[in-house]
Amino acid sequence: MKANAFWVGFVACASLTVALFAQSGSSTRSGVYAADQAAQGETLYAQQCAMCHGASLAGSGQTPALAGPAFLHNWVGQTVGDLSSKLQATMPATNPGSLKPDQVSELVAFILKSNHYPAGKKLPSDQNSLNNIHFEAPGH
Repeated sequence: MKANAFWVGFVACASLTVALFAQSGSSTRSGVYAADQAAQGETLYAQQCAMCHGASLAGSGQTPALAGPAFLHNWVGQTVGDLSSKLQATMPATNPGSLKPDQVSELVAFILKSNHYPAGKKLPSDQNSLNNIHFEAPGH
């Protein structure tokens, strides 16, 4: 009887571990955007965002930085989906909500590149996929 209880407990723990791993998704350190996507995002950033956030993504005053320690402090521990949702709903400031999902993904790709995250596969534009990508401190 003790052996059966052991195996039931073991299987339950293993199942929980697999479920938690599956839920954790990937991270910004695992190449979640494509280099060409970031290049498109850079062009869009220059047209739509640089006037407020600055050419270097440093922000100023009430306008938040999109690169560097201040940005990372605010976003490490959150998901790319959180950032994407915020951009979609509030940007650009002159016409909030006007960006298409692909444009938001391009901007996020450029932001990730600007924060020294590695390029890899194309960043998706659907919210469910983005919610499974977690911000981690970039590795150098």
